[in-house]
Amino acid sequence: MQFIEGFDSARQALEESNARRAFSAQSETESVVREICEAVKNQGDAALLRFERQFSCDSLTNLRVSPEEIEDAWAQTPPEARRALERAAQNIRAFHAKQPVGDWMMSSPDGVFLGQRYTPIERVGMYAPNGRAAYPSTVLMLAIPAQVAGVEQIVLASPAGKDGKCNATILAAARVAGIEEIYKIGGAGAMAALAYGTETIPKVDKIVGPGSIYVTLAKKHLYGTVGIDGLYGPSEVVVLADFSGEESGEEGEMARRKSPQIAADLIAQAEHGADSFVCLVCTSRVLCAAVMSEVSSQIEGNARREILRESLQNALILRVETTDEAIRICDLAAAEHLEIWSQDALALSTRIRHAGAIFLNTPVPLGDYIAGPSHTLPTGATARFAHGVGVETFLKRTSIVAASPRAMQSLSGDLGLLARLEELPGHANAVERAARI
Repeated sequence: MQFIEGFDSARQALEESNARRAFSAQSETESVVREICEAVKNQGDAALLRFERQFSCDSLTNLRVSPEEIEDAWAQTPPEARRALERAAQNIRAFHAKQPVGDWMMSSPDGVFLGQRYTPIERVGMYAPNGRAAYPSTVLMLAIPAQVAGVEQIVLASPAGKDGKCNATILAAARVAGIEEIYKIGGAGAMAALAYGTETIPKVDKIVGPGSIYVTLAKKHLYGTVGIDGLYGPSEVVVLADFSGEESGEEGEMARRKSPQIAADLIAQAEHGADSFVCLVCTSRVLCAAVMSEVSSQIEGNARREILRESLQNALILRVETTDEAIRICDLAAAEHLEIWSQDALALSTRIRHAGAIFLNTPVPLGDYIAGPSHTLPTGATARFAHGVGVETFLKRTSIVAASPRAMQSLSGDLGLLARLEELPGHANAVERAARI
């Protein structure tokens, strides 16, 4: 872990980290992805099966998951796991049902009837990784907002294991979400199959979900042929710890009480992988030291301690002088997840401009699994301009315009002037003619 003091030094360290976090890839990897996508485009199922046998299961014969496989996976799922999946699904649905998206109509002062209408995307493909770990929660976090939006056809892609079967908990989550069309495909090949379609897999209109660098590069390459939700990198957390207003006696006592939880939250994010981004921002030197010590203590004996040690080598512990400086650092990070630990957490959150999701005195894993908001969030400092998956991810907005001849007549003079300024007299002529009808 890197301990850095002072606003300017902290900002420089974070800017260097942001540059590393920014989405990029070696040209060789991009070339491989393009070749896979073109092969699937031109050869369909034959290429797709070839890649699946090469990367997932060398004996794979069928691409689609059968209804029997889904039911078998459900039967293998312990009752308590079923209940947890169903509870998470209920919370996710309740949260997304509150998202304010709706049609509207109005008449402008010029007498033009105007409106806006939302329609769901017809067919969506979603991806659930099954590499270093399986993520059934991702199935729920993607499928349920799509269902709330009204998407009629939801397709799931997830690679098979060595036994030729999809991960049982992923299939159980798909059953809870009501997904019946599931394919045993992964990586860039899966993205190409969803985008172009094959003999077995009808193409989709949009692809959503995180994945490996090959998945992400394929989404980037295929954008335009198919819609995408975003480009996702390694997981991230910034923890803002501000206890300056607490009447807690000695600073050392405060650090002793708070550091175990903060350390646990940093570790929770670091265990995703060695490339995770983990950062603590606070004003207390004593708390920084206590958290660093606590992290070292907590990872001893952890089953993922080797990954944690590698991941935490690049963790940033940033001490600044004031809360205002801490907020500026958090905005510069524009992280996927921001935790705020403070008695004034809600007030501080209103001053944050850039974060995928904000957790107030609450650890990120609550949002990862069961609180309700989707955990598919912008990474690589892209929270400056992007947001996480939600109902609007699966909707298209259409404008509606209707003008009477009288309204067009009142607007045609200024419209004609603007059109001729752009040397497009045909535009002016079309409206001038309609105004005379």
